[in-house]
Amino acid sequence: MKIAIILLALCSFSLAAEQLQFVAEDLPPYHFKDKHGQTKGALVDIVNAVAKLAQVDYTIELYPFARAFRLLKAKPNVLMFSLLKSPSREPNFIWLGKIFHNSAYLVSSTESTYQLANLSDAKQYSVGTIRGYFSEGYLRKSGFNEGENLSLSVKYQDLWQMLFNGRIDFVLTNTLSLNNELNKLGYKTGDVKQVLELIDFPSELHLAANLSLTPTTAKALEQALKTVIASGEYQRILTQWGLR
Repeated sequence: MKIAIILLALCSFSLAAEQLQFVAEDLPPYHFKDKHGQTKGALVDIVNAVAKLAQVDYTIELYPFARAFRLLKAKPNVLMFSLLKSPSREPNFIWLGKIFHNSAYLVSSTESTYQLANLSDAKQYSVGTIRGYFSEGYLRKSGFNEGENLSLSVKYQDLWQMLFNGRIDFVLTNTLSLNNELNKLGYKTGDVKQVLELIDFPSELHLAANLSLTPTTAKALEQALKTVIASGEYQRILTQWGLR
C-alpha cells in the first residue's frame, strides 16, 4: 500500500499540467446532477477518490451517452467512468480497471405470460432498446432487425411507455438504472419482471481512457483505482450509497 502511494507521489509532478475530463451519462445513483446542479453519485465519489490519490487536475461532466462516448473517442484527455467493456470496444480504449458491474435482462410487464428459454425464443416478439447502445449491436448480431422484432428509442422513458402500452413485448435493460427509470414514470419494479437473463452480455463497467492518454497518467490512475479498492474506500462508498 505504502509503495503504491509513493509511486503515485513521484509521478504527480508530470500530471499537474494535464487536466483530465471524466465523463458519464446521467444515471442515478451512480452519476447524476442534484437539485443544486452539483454532480453526485457513488461512482462520482469513487472517481474523486481515484483522481485525488493520483494527484491529477480534473473535472467531471455529465452528458447524454452518445456525446460522452464521442468525446472519449475524440479527445486525448477524456475518460469515461462507467463504460461497458465488450470485445468490440476493447482495442479502442485504455481500460484502467473495473469500477462496477451489472446484469442484463429481457424484461416484460408483470401482466405478460411470456416464457423464454433463450434469446432466440424472443425473435417472435418485439424487443426494445436504446439506439446507439451496445445492446443494439448485440441484438442485431443475434438476428433481430429494426421494423420486424427490434424497436429502437433515444431514451428509456419511451421504451417503458411502449412496453406498458403494449407496443413492444420486452425491454433489454440492466440492473443499474431500472428502479430510477420506472420511478420517474410513476411505475414500480413490481410492474415488470425479468424473463431472461442474458448471461453472455458483457457485465463489467470500466474506467476507460482515450488511447492517446499519456502512459504516465494512465499508470497513475490505474494504480490509484487499485489502491482505492484495496484500502476498503471503494466498498465504503458503495455501502454509503446503499449499493452493497
